[in-house]
Amino acid sequence: MPKVSVLMPVYNTREEWLHEAIESILNQTFTDFEFLILDDGSTNNAADVIKSYSDKRIKYIYKENSGISDTLNLGISKAKGEYIARMDSDDISLPERFAKQIEYMDAHPEVGVLGTSIQVFGNKEELRSPQKNVGYLDMMRQSQVAHPAVIIRKSVMQNYNPEYEYAEDYELWSRLIKITKIENLPDALLRYRWSGENVSTQHAKTQAKSTARVKQNMLDFLSNNPLYQDAINDITHGKTRRRTVKLFGTLPLFLIKTKNSKTTWYLFNIIPFFQIKG
Repeated sequence: MPKVSVLMPVYNTREEWLHEAIESILNQTFTDFEFLILDDGSTNNAADVIKSYSDKRIKYIYKENSGISDTLNLGISKAKGEYIARMDSDDISLPERFAKQIEYMDAHPEVGVLGTSIQVFGNKEELRSPQKNVGYLDMMRQSQVAHPAVIIRKSVMQNYNPEYEYAEDYELWSRLIKITKIENLPDALLRYRWSGENVSTQHAKTQAKSTARVKQNMLDFLSNNPLYQDAINDITHGKTRRRTVKLFGTLPLFLIKTKNSKTTWYLFNIIPFFQIKG
């Protein structure tokens, strides 16, 4: 049985980009993996590119087009590894990526999800370094894990929800953060290609709507969880002109400000999300 199952969905990826992505996985210094390349009904020459490789670790799986969530869920059902590593078909994993992630995961069994920093290249050049230890409130602010750079312990893995189109990864993190630790390595172990074909540029409005739903779900979880009930009650009934409600006495959850008969609640002391006049 392989130690790692690599899931890489493909849909009409440019030939040169697909070659780079595949070879970056095959050239990993850690070699005990199966490479599931999941073709979501490509209509270009993706199949020819994939089949040009004879490496026995590659498992080419073709399916009718149904979207990335269904494609990844198929890959999860076929994965045999202890860990599931994600990869996108237009990005480049650095040779030490798997070795460093697996070494860390093996040494920290309490961690179920491990991302890394990423180096953006192409039409934009920047280093993205998410925080190392990710808490629930951190994830609620925004997604804290780069999807194509993540490795997940299969024992905690859950299926993607196709109802959260173009934010399926964020919705998954919002569930996994409740049951396992999520962390990031500071090393930039993936080169993330930025082009006009990125989801965040082509489907920005749909992605924003899905992201907003995830945030609302996370807020609903807080309001319905007895652990946070005292804080929620303070918000509902509080009459203090300026008050910060903290979790565990340290983490700022809400700021309540009253001015000119108008009371506003700020999430994380910054984001206004509820207001009452009178």
